[in-house]
Amino acid sequence: MFNKKYSNQLSNYSRQILRGKKPFHNRFWILYIHKLKPEVSLLDVGCGEGFFLEYAEKYYEAVGVDVSEYAINRARKLCNKALLYVKDVTKLDLGARKFDVVTCFDVLEHLSQPDFVLRNLRRNVIKPDGLLILSVPNLKSLGRIWKGKNWHGYRDPTHVSLLSKEKWIIIVYNAGFQILDVFHDWLWDSPYFPKIPSFLQHLLFKFPSTIFFFLGGPFPERFGENLYIVATPNDEI
Repeated sequence: MFNKKYSNQLSNYSRQILRGKKPFHNRFWILYIHKLKPEVSLLDVGCGEGFFLEYAEKYYEAVGVDVSEYAINRARKLCNKALLYVKDVTKLDLGARKFDVVTCFDVLEHLSQPDFVLRNLRRNVIKPDGLLILSVPNLKSLGRIWKGKNWHGYRDPTHVSLLSKEKWIIIVYNAGFQILDVFHDWLWDSPYFPKIPSFLQHLLFKFPSTIFFFLGGPFPERFGENLYIVATPNDEI
């Protein structure tokens, strides 16, 4: 899901602005969670190098898990309080401990059976009144049309579950969750056009996207590179 080879494929620019620090993105989620769950325990599944946890641990009792030992070692250098473990999300077991919030950013598209993983999270990881927050690539993005095989959803060979919004909603629902919110981010996967200088495209797309996302939406589906779903366990299951 996240290993040294994959990490090294990302440019410093891309990692720091989008896949790394992403201050506006991370602050948005801190504020979003705080409105619903002011005092929580939070588990970041597929935490990578800990960029989101660096923010989350300041406000919540935070735990991060990732399949990559390399990523976890990097996260330990960045995070001061969060507990970090090397664990495979497909076999995730944290004993009797359950969490108020489980974040799952850019993870499920890497899994051949995301439905199985979500059911396990529902049964064994999330509290009955907890929140699940996930992000996956948005197949209806203009970026996919503009970039084709170079789109962020396609250029990573470990993306094995690229599904429509409708299918993701069904999977989340069938895993035992009630959908609370569905929305998209903005066009951040620049450059999009080969004949326009990249730095101009970053100014037009990448930088504004971080601010627009922080300010909130709703944004049109076609302008979002990622789909976000927020859900809570269904009481009927």
